[in-house]
Amino acid sequence: MKLNVYFRANESAKSAGSINKDITKESYRIGNYTKEDILKATWLSVNNSGIDDNDRIRIFCDAVSTETQSWMLNTIKTKTYEFKEVPPLDYCPGFDTHPFPDLHPVRINCSKALFELLYEDIEQGEDDDIFYLCEDDYLHRPNAIALIKNLYKSGYKGFFVPYDYPDRYTIDKSRNCEVILGPNSHLRSVPSATFTLMADKVTWMKYKMDVIRGSVFCDDGWTWKAFKQENAFCPIPGWACHFQEGYVSPYIDWEEVVKWAMVNDIKKT
Repeated sequence: MKLNVYFRANESAKSAGSINKDITKESYRIGNYTKEDILKATWLSVNNSGIDDNDRIRIFCDAVSTETQSWMLNTIKTKTYEFKEVPPLDYCPGFDTHPFPDLHPVRINCSKALFELLYEDIEQGEDDDIFYLCEDDYLHRPNAIALIKNLYKSGYKGFFVPYDYPDRYTIDKSRNCEVILGPNSHLRSVPSATFTLMADKVTWMKYKMDVIRGSVFCDDGWTWKAFKQENAFCPIPGWACHFQEGYVSPYIDWEEVVKWAMVNDIKKT
């Protein structure tokens, strides 16, 4: 089994679309951190929570400066990596501007090129290889990556989301979920996810057309279908957290996790 991490890095989007529709305008999130702070803390938390030379990281760069890429190179924890430029968030092939900018409260953009690159790798991988798509504003706890690898080594198959969505406990209290005992913690079923999720090759390949079709406008609606048919769980409590006010994974002091992550910044050691 080989873990492949696809880190989606973007410096032009200063805020999440659900916070500010003008994503180029800085919107401070948890702890008044800027997007630069969040990207760095996320990157450091991923690399220092269990990544080793047996793993591979591919960094999808959207408007990422040469300086930031150099910093990432100096803090990476595996010898197998690649920086890959991808089209900017507001690029939609065949259109000068996004054709449906008001289709959804969250700005929806085209990520088709990114997912096509992802599937090029998936198709060449082994059946038990894990492919983890990780956005640049999901902070990881110490040992999170090690726990993920241990979960799949235990025989787990299907989708996995490292983030325990707090809204899953409040939006629809009538929706049932399944809770199982995992090798390191309890796991609960989730009905859907954004684009921080992972699966083994076999699972990803079953939904290739759904994923590529949805990627045209960055639509994660395909997960509702796929998660009904496959294992789709998250840990309790979460091993990662979306850096967004109001969506903090419960029962973890994420401020302390930020401090732990930033200790590993080469500029501070």
